[in-house]
Amino acid sequence: MFLHKTAKSVTEIQSNVNNLADVLVFLEVLGYDANKAKAYGFSDLLDLARHVFEIIDYYNPEARGGELAAPLISSIPGLRRRLLGGLLLMTPWLMMVSTIFVFGVSLWLDWHLPVADMTSMALGIMLGMLVGEGPIWVFNRLFIFYHSQENVSETRRVMKRSYAMLAVMLSFGATALYVMGWLFGVPVWLVTIATMGMVTVSFHRLSFVPVYALKKVRLATLSYVAALTLLILVYFFSVDLLPNPTTRYLVSLGAAFVVLSVPAVYCNRLAISERLEAKSTADWPPFYRPSYANSNTLPSRFIVQLWENLPYFLYGSFYFAMLFGDRIISWLYNPVHTVGGVTMPLVFNAIYHMGADIGLFVVVPVGFIQYVMGAHIFGQLKNISLQYTSTEENAVDDFIRARFKKMLLVALATSLSIAVSLEIAAPSLIASINGTATSTSILQTAVLGNILLVLFISNSFFIMLLNRAKQLTLIALVSASIVTFGGLALGSLGYQYIVLAYVASCASGAFLSTRYVRSLLRRPARIFYARFT
Repeated sequence: MFLHKTAKSVTEIQSNVNNLADVLVFLEVLGYDANKAKAYGFSDLLDLARHVFEIIDYYNPEARGGELAAPLISSIPGLRRRLLGGLLLMTPWLMMVSTIFVFGVSLWLDWHLPVADMTSMALGIMLGMLVGEGPIWVFNRLFIFYHSQENVSETRRVMKRSYAMLAVMLSFGATALYVMGWLFGVPVWLVTIATMGMVTVSFHRLSFVPVYALKKVRLATLSYVAALTLLILVYFFSVDLLPNPTTRYLVSLGAAFVVLSVPAVYCNRLAISERLEAKSTADWPPFYRPSYANSNTLPSRFIVQLWENLPYFLYGSFYFAMLFGDRIISWLYNPVHTVGGVTMPLVFNAIYHMGADIGLFVVVPVGFIQYVMGAHIFGQLKNISLQYTSTEENAVDDFIRARFKKMLLVALATSLSIAVSLEIAAPSLIASINGTATSTSILQTAVLGNILLVLFISNSFFIMLLNRAKQLTLIALVSASIVTFGGLALGSLGYQYIVLAYVASCASGAFLSTRYVRSLLRRPARIFYARFT
């Protein structure tokens, strides 16, 4: 009777106990000790825990008969729901690509803007994405880690530190911009435009980390649709009020930024308040206090967190350089360097961007495929691990290998079909935005590199899944170095040849990542579970 009462007491604290260590901990929490165990005929507290563990499933009705308790099984959304989520996630990218045909140059800029203003805006956007890419990777990992633990105090602390880190990096970036502008004689107002673009883009991207981490995909989609719609409406219907195209474009971007800030602020506040509001203390044992109810916890050391996440920080930066480094180099080799009487070291190369940016459409569906087939892979692996014993790791191996092959084949098939369509339609597409034959050639070449980039991205997903960020960072570094130094060398022959360095960079990333992921897939289950031990 004592044994069964003890087992029932343990299940009242936690209904599903699946290991002996938890039973031992809960016995100590309930006030049991070795003397009390001996008084009822058990040799010590561990012996009592063993006997409790043998019968504890009896007091969990859902676990009777050897079946797994339902709360332990992760709920995996159906295929239709995942497809809808993937489409919503891809909508912002599709709209950004469509703006190329509205404004006529690249993902962000208007053909009718003065070249100097266009260069400043593009430089600010590029720098903002580069500066923010590393902090986004670090913030995303730390935010998900602490938020999943319901540790509101540490989640709030991570958010404050991430924004502070980005603010410091932006301060250095803005200082460097003004110093370089002074050295090269660039007007202050052009440097100011670049600084504004850098700050707004980087803060916007960082603020949207909680939006996607909380899986508010519909909210993100609606906000992007509203923001891009407002940008177009303000730009085209405020000509009389704002005749200057640069001023009108900046106002349009400002209006879009305000719209995007609303869901960002909402989700940032929700991340540190929903746990306190949603939970009730009615079912808590009198001695239990969950982590989200503690307003103050021991502060973590941010420098340690940064050091542990340094590979992800560097990977984000190198990946951005690999993806957009050729664009910046094309500005350096633009034949035109004097704009409005001002000699600038970098001038936006619209001809190169027309081809290179449209070629990125090949990569867009990869995000959709990874969401549908990979967003819930951790829950699926958890369910498999509950259904098989530790000696049956072949089941996990087979699952990971099969998912890798399926995702890779679907991604490559989709990208190849889009690539073939772009290769055929390239002349008419470029002509529709007043491009040249050079832009067409760049597009057709960039498409080949983007097919290889799809292979690299697919491999990267599984390398990250198996917790090999350091090796992936080295691969990204090699690829970024190739596009940088190769682009600088080929640019002297003509900026249209820089795209060859981009293709070589994607090829190196695809080759090295394929070689490495094949070695990992020899024993993926052991590598995957090693990250938790």
